[in-house]
Amino acid sequence: MNAGIAAAFIAAAALLGAQGSEAPETAVRASVSVRKATVGDLLTYRIVIAGPGLKGVAVSPPQQREFIPEEAQPKASSDSGEDDASRLIPLYIIHSIKKEDRSSPDRADISVTMSISFYRPGKYRLPEIEIKGKDGIVIGYKVPEVEIAAVNPKGEFMEIEDPLSLGGNYWRLAFLLLGAALIGASAFFAWRYARRKLSRAPREEPALPPIDLFMKGIENLEGERLIEEGRVEEYVFGISMLFRRFLSLQFGFDATEMTTHEIERQVRRIFPRALFDRRYEELMRILTLWDLSKFAEFMPTREALAENLRATVNLARRLAEEGGDVLGV
Repeated sequence: MNAGIAAAFIAAAALLGAQGSEAPETAVRASVSVRKATVGDLLTYRIVIAGPGLKGVAVSPPQQREFIPEEAQPKASSDSGEDDASRLIPLYIIHSIKKEDRSSPDRADISVTMSISFYRPGKYRLPEIEIKGKDGIVIGYKVPEVEIAAVNPKGEFMEIEDPLSLGGNYWRLAFLLLGAALIGASAFFAWRYARRKLSRAPREEPALPPIDLFMKGIENLEGERLIEEGRVEEYVFGISMLFRRFLSLQFGFDATEMTTHEIERQVRRIFPRALFDRRYEELMRILTLWDLSKFAEFMPTREALAENLRATVNLARRLAEEGGDVLGV
């Protein structure tokens, strides 16, 4: 009897072990080529999504290729009225994103590889890539961190000893570099002064309301034809500029040179709460699709682009009707 019970336990354990070994394995793994680097070094950030439990996932890259933290956004100095040029340095720049999908009918196997450089010393988490299951729920993963060191932490001049005697050439070279730096700085501030002066110059009021100018531009764009012919970049650039010009004229701020993040911040600042609550999600869906279209691996379908065209026109009309009392500052 005891032998029979033992045999039964052994058989049950073997069966459970076999079932455990066949359990579906799902994983989202993220890695970075190096954990410590210096400012400007090119890093490779890789995410692998594998397993039967992750079939049908949607992967969305970061919206911005160049990211400046909100606390480091350019601000006017109370003393000189000039911007702090150091604030124009981005935290990171994404140089490229590549997606490879080797999934089979019953198993996901997707990898996303990003080339990225950091330009501010410190310890940072890499930008998170949004991963959603087919049920729409976000799938989390451990985002790697990197430590970025300054190239010259103390900001000192570094002497390089050469086996040849430089003599007077050393000082001539130093003055030449100093002169080049001064010329570059002067050109930068002259360009910025000219840009500000132009931006403050009075602009002629358009003969037509902003919505009428926008609709005339949509008619000339022929977006449906561009989508049907697969000219996605031409469509996205055209409708993006038309919509940004509409926002600029309708609400009194220059959206043509703004990123999606900057437009979002401006809208949060000037839209009344009721208008913001009604139209914020529509606006972000439209802007996000245009951002994703910049990545070849995340190119929207024709159906998605056609819906984007309809949604953009509808949103512009609603903003013209509901946001006429908004004053840009």
